[in-house]
Amino acid sequence: MPETCDICSSPDSMYPLLETSLLGITSAWIHRCASCGFRQIRPRLDRETLSLIYPGEYFHSEGGTGYRDFSRQAQRSLRLAYFLAGKMRRLVPPEARLLEIGCALGFLLQGLEKYTPWQVEGLDVSPFAAYFAGRMYGVPVTCGTLEEARFPDRHFDFIIQKDLLEHVTHPREHMRESNRILKSGGYLWLITPNGKANIRPLERAARKIREAGADALPLLGQGHLSFFSKNHLLRLFSETGFDCVSMRNISIRRGLRALGFLPGRNRCAAAILRQNISRPSPDAGSGAGSGRFGMLYERIAREIHRRYRPFRSRPLYFRQRGLLQATGRLPAWATVGLDFECLLRKR
Repeated sequence: MPETCDICSSPDSMYPLLETSLLGITSAWIHRCASCGFRQIRPRLDRETLSLIYPGEYFHSEGGTGYRDFSRQAQRSLRLAYFLAGKMRRLVPPEARLLEIGCALGFLLQGLEKYTPWQVEGLDVSPFAAYFAGRMYGVPVTCGTLEEARFPDRHFDFIIQKDLLEHVTHPREHMRESNRILKSGGYLWLITPNGKANIRPLERAARKIREAGADALPLLGQGHLSFFSKNHLLRLFSETGFDCVSMRNISIRRGLRALGFLPGRNRCAAAILRQNISRPSPDAGSGAGSGRFGMLYERIAREIHRRYRPFRSRPLYFRQRGLLQATGRLPAWATVGLDFECLLRKR
């Protein structure tokens, strides 16, 4: 059976558009739907390749993936929790049950626990993420995908998905499952990249490689598997049972830079020689074993404590940063931001 497009469901409509190096681990083709223009990595990645892209030590700061400044990430997440809690208090009851899908090390969840009375829990594919969040913050985190977790029907009042939808292999199935576990009238808040800004640096890099006659590929360094436009997202939300309450563009300056309208480092993606694409064994960097997890946990915990800045955890600082960030947001019609921020309501 031919695979259909995840947005318009057209059968066998995806054609190859651009070959890339996915995190330097494997080459992959971005395909484009001839009917609706949706772009996505095809064929879909198998479990072995996914385990190489998101291994047990995905959040190792010395690795090629994950993130590096854990202390700053923790304090940024605390600031986000402060504003998100203010928004959510107007939408959900005090006894609400909240799930963050793709919760990483639990930074946002521990902030929401601080600013709200809600019952919070997380879900992440990284075993180390679940280990860290539970040990550091006492937050319950299930390890696995949303489909594997099999939460009960209509179990949550609010779901958070930040920088996640672009990483799942089957976005439509993922959104349907998100809808199933939400209570009627429940909310889903998500952030996902603007596909046009996401893919434009790759296209420029591919053009430069062709002009130079090099045997190289543009580097898709974030592990993104899908590239959504505004219309793609709105159609996906609607057809999986959600009403879009609000949608806006964020990170405008970075988006303009990625699109090539402003100078900067993101105007063109890095290139990697084909012979330098190394596919490690599935067991490489798996981080299995509590002893190895324990050592990594201690190192990250020390880093967070050592670089902690008290003034960055105060509401006054949050409000000042919030005013600055407001200048980097535009309505959804101005699709020049790096990301879309969406608030959805289950019908």
